[in-house]
Amino acid sequence: MKKPTPTRLARLGAVCLTLTSTAMATNAAAQDRMIFGLGAANGPEYQGSDTTSTKAIPLIDIARGPFFINLRNGIGISPLEYGDFKFGASVVYLPGFDLRYALGEVSGSAGARLFTDWQSGDVNATFGLTKAVSGDLKGTLADASLSYRYNVTPKLTLIPVIGTTWSDGDYNQSYFGVTPTQATRSDIDSFTPGSGFKDVSIGLTANYRVTERVNLTASATMSKLLGDAQDSPIVFDDTQSFGFIGLSYRFGG
Repeated sequence: MKKPTPTRLARLGAVCLTLTSTAMATNAAAQDRMIFGLGAANGPEYQGSDTTSTKAIPLIDIARGPFFINLRNGIGISPLEYGDFKFGASVVYLPGFDLRYALGEVSGSAGARLFTDWQSGDVNATFGLTKAVSGDLKGTLADASLSYRYNVTPKLTLIPVIGTTWSDGDYNQSYFGVTPTQATRSDIDSFTPGSGFKDVSIGLTANYRVTERVNLTASATMSKLLGDAQDSPIVFDDTQSFGFIGLSYRFGG
């Protein structure tokens, strides 16, 4: 951990869950696409924080053949399809954050990610495995989500989504743990969490097609910490809400 700096955007995970839904609603299943936009996200400074803020989020979803760039799966390649399944590998960014009690800052990290997407009709399921390979965050995360696309009108689509994340002991220690040195310096109890399910979330995304190329997206997500993560002394609120609204434009055909 380092000297505190301006706050990082630790709400990115909830935004990524939203963007998975948005991709379903904006015909992003097409093989090639280029979508750019800008949104605003409101949520806690980090998972477990009791303070919130609103930050701007760039929206990026580019695919050319097997190559892609997006916020959920980062930069990578998805070269293999089998039936309704698509498999890929990528490099992603794991956001850092500031801590209380003079504990310092957890710097952002790069992660190596393997994932699979399954889509059948209006139902979409995702599973991913991410290993932190740099920065202060360590360990491995496994995430899964399930969503359903419901077309209310030709222009309005609602997508409920549920998701969960499992994390190993190394990740939980680097995110939620407090070392004896930190505990002495900050006058709080030391804490060494183990592995287990980290959180569960539920959300609803609404996508409105303003024109053939312009889409307005809004979402609300509720997330609850579980297990050892919930018991960490740096967790002040284990049930948190995230909100997002954004406008995107699809280039090309």
